[in-house]
Amino acid sequence: MALNMRLELKMSQQLVMTPQLQQAIKLLQLSRMDLIAAVRDELLENPMLEEQSEITSSEAQLQSVEDLEKKEREQETKDVAVEQDADQAKE
Repeated sequence: MALNMRLELKMSQQLVMTPQLQQAIKLLQLSRMDLIAAVRDELLENPMLEEQSEITSSEAQLQSVEDLEKKEREQETKDVAVEQDADQAKE
């Protein structure tokens, strides 16, 4: 009579699509305008939600970066115009 001992270990991984994950995936696929419309609809449907009009610090930083980029583009345009005027004056 032979006694055999055996030990097995099995690992598995599974992704569960929770309602929150499904909603997140849906929202991440929306364009900015569609996202704004979806948020507006949720605000109308759910009386417990409130809209905040405050600009967060990251949004403010983003706006300031966009403003700087706009000013840089304007300055580059002015520099090009000045160079063109100088070239025309030389001719």
